[in-house]
Parts: sequence; C-alpha cells; structure tokens
Amino acid sequence: MFEQKIEAFSTTEGGADLRRHPRRTVFKSALLYPVIKEASLSITNVSSQGLSGRSALSLGLRDEVHISFNATDFLTAEVRWTNGSQCGLLMEEPLLWLGGHETFMNQLAPDDPPRETRISVDMPATIVTSAPVMVGTIRNLSIEGMMIETAGLREGTRLLVKSRGRGVRMGRVQWSSGGMVGVFFESGI
Repeated sequence: MFEQKIEAFSTTEGGADLRRHPRRTVFKSALLYPVIKEASLSITNVSSQGLSGRSALSLGLRDEVHISFNATDFLTAEVRWTNGSQCGLLMEEPLLWLGGHETFMNQLAPDDPPRETRISVDMPATIVTSAPVMVGTIRNLSIEGMMIETAGLREGTRLLVKSRGRGVRMGRVQWSSGGMVGVFFESGI
C-alpha cells in the first residue's frame, strides 16, 4: 500500500549529487543578524579594544553593530558613546592587529588612571546595524553557502551569520521554505 519510491529522491541514476558545489552535512548552531542599514564609517582612532569615527547612521548607546574593514568579514561591537555623527565602539573581541596594551605612564598625573594607547588613523570601514539576533542551526555547508534551519527569514534578506569556528560573514537568503533557508555568500565561506 505504501510503496517507497526511492527513484524520486535520487538526483541521477547512480544517486550522485549534481549541484555545482558538494554539500557537507553539519549540525551547528549559528547566530543570525538580519541587516537593517549599512553605511560607511570613517575611523579616526583605534585601540586594541575599540575605535571611534564618523558615520551617517543614527546610533544609540548600547546598540550592537558590525564593522568590516574589507566588506567580507565583520566584527561585532557595542556603541559606547555618540556625539552627532561621531561614535565610539567597544569591540567584542580585541583588534589583534594592534600590538600590545601599552600606556603612556610617563605622561600621566599621579591621580590619572592609565589609559590604553590610541592610534590616530584615517581608515574607511563599513558599519551595519541589524535586527535583534535570531538563532538557527546550520544543516549543510558548501563553498558558496549554507542551509540553515530557522523561522522568519524571507527570500532576499541580507544577513550576517556567526557560528563557532567561522568569522561573521554577510550573505543573502536565496530561498526560504518549511523552516529552512538557503544563504549564499558572494565571496564564499
């Protein structure tokens, strides 16, 4: 009565997958940040723990934002202060490309607390604001994308995906069906 139709599930006579890139099955949690706004950020100074600069985005204290220096990889930060278009950001993880935690001890008055070294720069970056974080489960990966189990994301949504062992990357939802979404990453995973 309930005859199993194996041939309906195979992609070729031999069962080989004809996709452009092979998928690897995984079961890995991910944080998903649907993108709301994206703008340029002109960074004026950096330390190993944070940075400050100017952006056209309207930011609020304690907002979570994402910063990219190469338009591919993103770092998470928290807005610590704002003054018009200027903002100060505390990075979630230290900026490792800045060496050490030196202080200007000889320039401090006896009652001044030591402060981390800041370096003046003129550096372009991208800043992204996002909707509240969503949780998903990565079900498979390929070179260009992943299938994520989650609810509430529509086709065309741009989002940042963060998972353990991988950097935060910008992708776009290519398809959405039955609680699953396919996310494509232009520059690969």
